[in-house]
Amino acid sequence: MNRTPILSSILVLLIGSAATPLLAAGESVPVYPGAANKTPGVPAGGPLSQLETADPVARVDAWYGERLPKNCAHQTAQGSAKYACPDKNIMITPHDGKTLITYIASMGGMFGR
Repeated sequence: MNRTPILSSILVLLIGSAATPLLAAGESVPVYPGAANKTPGVPAGGPLSQLETADPVARVDAWYGERLPKNCAHQTAQGSAKYACPDKNIMITPHDGKTLITYIASMGGMFGR
């Protein structure tokens, strides 16, 4: 039995999924891969949710910078970063040696447009 096609298919799926960011349900904002959801009962990337990762703020900031729409405003201050997008704000902050990623829906995103 030749296993090469099966292994090749698995690699394509893994590589493809790693390159494609996860999106919050019904949203255009990607969810940082491998981050732990800190808001039980709320989907990752939901209107008011928080994730935590061991990756440094700079790496998380760069990841979002490569994936968010260009109409998202970007600010940095005091070791933190913020993206203000039309439907959601993303705050990236250091906390206890880890990085918190907080998603906050814009007022239009929370209450309809």
